[in-house]
Amino acid sequence: MQIPQRNSMTANENPRSRGATLIATVLLCIGFGKCDALATVRSRIRVEPPGRGAFSVGTSRLAAAATSEAPDASDSHPLSTRAFVTKSGRPVSRYGLGGAARSTQPESLPRAYVDMLQSDGGDDAGAPFFFYYNPHRYPAFLSGVKSIAESNDGDGTLRREDVFIASGGSDRSLAALDERLNDALAHCGGSYLDAFVLEYIVMEELIPVKAAFEEPNMLKRLGLSPTLAAAIEHVQSYVDEGKVRCVWASTHSHVAGNVLANARSASTEGEERSLLDGLMLRYNPSHKDAAEAASLPAALYYDIPVIAFTTTRWNRLQEGRADWEYVTPDAADCLRFALHHPAVEAVLHSARDEEDLSGSLGGLLKRDALTEVEEATWRMYGDLAWNDDAFDDYPEETFLKDILA
Repeated sequence: MQIPQRNSMTANENPRSRGATLIATVLLCIGFGKCDALATVRSRIRVEPPGRGAFSVGTSRLAAAATSEAPDASDSHPLSTRAFVTKSGRPVSRYGLGGAARSTQPESLPRAYVDMLQSDGGDDAGAPFFFYYNPHRYPAFLSGVKSIAESNDGDGTLRREDVFIASGGSDRSLAALDERLNDALAHCGGSYLDAFVLEYIVMEELIPVKAAFEEPNMLKRLGLSPTLAAAIEHVQSYVDEGKVRCVWASTHSHVAGNVLANARSASTEGEERSLLDGLMLRYNPSHKDAAEAASLPAALYYDIPVIAFTTTRWNRLQEGRADWEYVTPDAADCLRFALHHPAVEAVLHSARDEEDLSGSLGGLLKRDALTEVEEATWRMYGDLAWNDDAFDDYPEETFLKDILA
């Protein structure tokens, strides 16, 4: 079996490559930053969005993305990130273990995750990173998380301050958010959450911005609704109270992801800053086009770390297809694909049991970074007709096809 090299997939031969090059150029002109669709795009574009004035942003990941070459197969895969750290200052594992609502995760799974990080990853594997939605959906899993957070290891090396725990809620009423915070705190073994996530923000929570009515870029005409803005402001008050360390938002819509990444507020020093400290975005080989066109470049430009979820497309990518004659990715391949994008700092994966954890996290710890051949292969695989319109699931994103065509 011979998989085509990516450098054989020229823009003239592949319409999606032509579209990726076009959208990257368009996004550069309107200030979204770099679209990392293909290595050819990465080599042709310098990320220097115009019109930003004296506004200062974090540029470490942006500069790395603008100058990086495709990784060599011998490069070791980075295991941890300092884009967000534990309260004790430890870098966090780039593999976050999430609660799975539709499965029965055993109470022993969180401990198996911690042990695997320590034994297989060593000092570079990062601190444990747990995420859960409504904690009542998976009591056994949360019991395991709580036991880790509430008690030190036998040698006293792991404390609550050495673990990163994120949770949140999809509510927008302030009273309901308070209730979700208190519920989440009751299951995390401490008096604080490392990250509170405003979950599942949708297009209906965005509104036209009158001041930007003449803006030629339609995405810049959108802003946060008063209800959503009030919810974010309320959650930020948790940070002031010491109950939460940072504020994230999650969305399946990459239009919403772009608007959230561009949302600014004035700091106490009078300078603009991002409203959010992190974005949870759907990203995988079959859900990449809208992400790479809208949300990921904006997050990269503003130096907002992205935590990718639905990285296996609800485990469908590993099942294979009759119309695909090449190798099928496993969970670790899907995670490596997501982590290959410079905007993505971590991935969430809801391993069902220890065998699933061994295949996903274990594979991630033992394999090198994604190669050019692997990236090209999984992109081709993701370009198959997974969705009715062979693009993305959300109708509000289909307008991007007019640009990509």
